[in-house]
Amino acid sequence: MKTHLRNKRTGSYFQGVSDWTTNVREAFDFKMPERAIRFVKDAGLKAVDLVLAFDDPHYNIHLPVDERFGLSTGNGRKPGTRQTAQASA
Repeated sequence: MKTHLRNKRTGSYFQGVSDWTTNVREAFDFKMPERAIRFVKDAGLKAVDLVLAFDDPHYNIHLPVDERFGLSTGNGRKPGTRQTAQASA
């Protein structure tokens, strides 16, 4: 199994720091999902899927990288926190 990142908008796979490819065989293999997720966080990437790629692409698994992985939800709050109503004075 290989671990790739795929841009949801373009369908391209991460190949290098500024390179993306449409050919999954040319995509960078992060080897472990944890490494790919850490890279997404550190690079500030948005709208990407974690792809667990197998020899037969029919078995590939695409997982959206979102707040479930500890990424910002875009609303100024940390994932998993609830917004509480402030008491009126």
